[in-house]
Amino acid sequence: MDRTTKSESGQISILVLAAAIAFLLGTIAIGMLAEVLVAQQRLNAKAEAIALAGALELEFNQEQACVVADEFSTTNFGTQAQCVADTANIEILLSEPNPNRFLSIFLPKIQSSSRAGIASDD
Repeated sequence: MDRTTKSESGQISILVLAAAIAFLLGTIAIGMLAEVLVAQQRLNAKAEAIALAGALELEFNQEQACVVADEFSTTNFGTQAQCVADTANIEILLSEPNPNRFLSIFLPKIQSSSRAGIASDD
């Protein structure tokens, strides 16, 4: 072996280490994103439940539909819901802080809306 050529014996270790770190960081990023997506789905389910509770009242007492929806929201989920109702529909808007501390820098709140209404007799 010629002494002027350099040894390349440790380079594969560095490549394996870099690949392992990249895999670990990717797994962490996917986990953080999954946490936010699960929280978003839970918020969607809450909004749908609140909208349905308000829609049940909408058919009989339109003026009280938002009051019933807000009471349902406070009693069952401990949150305040923004409500908009008209003669045939009720829309619920919910907002919660992002549960992931790192991603809350970029996305401070997650939001959901749901609409429910009275079926027509057509």
